[in-house]
Amino acid sequence: MARAPIEPTIAPAGRPAAGAPPAHDAASFELERHLFYWFTKVLTRRDRLLVAGLKPFGLRAFEWRVLAGLRGRQRSSMGELADMSSIDQTTLSRTVDRMVEAGWVLRLADAEDMRVTRLALTPEGHALFEEIWPIVDRLNDATVADLPPGAAELMCAAMRVMCQSLDASLEAEKDKTVPREPRGAA
Repeated sequence: MARAPIEPTIAPAGRPAAGAPPAHDAASFELERHLFYWFTKVLTRRDRLLVAGLKPFGLRAFEWRVLAGLRGRQRSSMGELADMSSIDQTTLSRTVDRMVEAGWVLRLADAEDMRVTRLALTPEGHALFEEIWPIVDRLNDATVADLPPGAAELMCAAMRVMCQSLDASLEAEKDKTVPREPRGAA
């Protein structure tokens, strides 16, 4: 099946392509032209297929993200794992509780800060990862199979830069101080 060519809608350096409407013109909004719309669609479809692949293991997509996150970065804090896995703290806490009960994850005290709990895979957690990884890897390969050579690597690099830009924006927002009127001022 022939694929339709991908037409860029944004020129280099974020400038609108020739003939494109201004970037902030709400009247010209087209959902399908937004990158984040496509991120969401891809992740939703991949998660549906992932859930089917994980079902024989009794694992949920969130649990896979925890396994993968801890396999990639052992001894992560809950905050670090939440950031890596894109799971909110409440859901992550429940997910980790289930995985600790199942014997796949350990909670460890941080040697430098006793207020921080670190997480690590148990030998059983490592074995589960090793068993599931080929299934996930095949799904990942199938997802990008129709992309031009090098496109997946370029997308990873672009998304890394996007994350850095968003992190910088978040830091800039934290640095802004809202002047407050002294108490009792009229």
